Amino acid sequence: MKGRINLTGIKVMASHGVFSEEKASLHPFIADAELYIDELERGDDLAGTCDYGTAAEIIVRELSAPSVDLIETLASRAARGIAVTFGCDCSVTVHKPEAPLSVQFSDVSVTARARFTRVCLGLGSNMGDRKKYLDEAVECIRADEENKDVRVSSYMPSAPYGGVADGEFLNACLIMRTLKSPHELLDMCANLEGAAGRVRKEHWGNRTLDVDILFYGDEIIGEEKLTVPHIDMCNREFVLAPLCEIAPGYVHPVYKKTVKDLLAELKRRGR
Repeated sequence: MKGRINLTGIKVMASHGVFSEEKASLHPFIADAELYIDELERGDDLAGTCDYGTAAEIIVRELSAPSVDLIETLASRAARGIAVTFGCDCSVTVHKPEAPLSVQFSDVSVTARARFTRVCLGLGSNMGDRKKYLDEAVECIRADEENKDVRVSSYMPSAPYGGVADGEFLNACLIMRTLKSPHELLDMCANLEGAAGRVRKEHWGNRTLDVDILFYGDEIIGEEKLTVPHIDMCNREFVLAPLCEIAPGYVHPVYKKTVKDLLAELKRRGR
């Protein structure tokens, strides 16, 4: 059973604001939070749910932090902190009832939401210790607190693709939930490749590590530096086969077909 935990009226005296007079004295800031729980009925055990006492402490910590200009910043930091701690979607609303406005008002508030998105990544290597490069990338992804429930496929060898690389690849896919935006995820992939010493000399060339975004939820993104779903994944058995192992029912948002069906079609075309 899905559920929601509500926290309301958490009050902190702090000195956030754009104007110097706001930073010079304490004013009330009030926060409300909603934590969205996937499984509400998991036994009468605090370990099986979100500890709202801890959630309240996170909010107080963020609202009591050194002065910032915007309550948007406070709400965003608190929402992200709760989401990272409990691995759940949440929203935080920060109220500033004594905001310096020139009109009569009762409240000013901002709501920030932290939402996990299910994503799929493809990994490959055809240089040096290929397994080591994949292992280290997976370890770094798991160590990132903004990534949750990381599941990895088997490592599968494959012939080079594209007619440029000349060494056998080792490929894998992973699926996880992440708080990262598409571009934050793209930056993470580039950092992983950089840490593995990848040098981009030619398209489809040899590489120590390749990390591609295959799916980002059901979003369709077409930008100069980011295309999601991956534009060529449906023609690559070395992508679809390991992905089918861990996410056979994932539906391609463009073709409206599951990964399992896409792999079967690719194999039929290959014959």
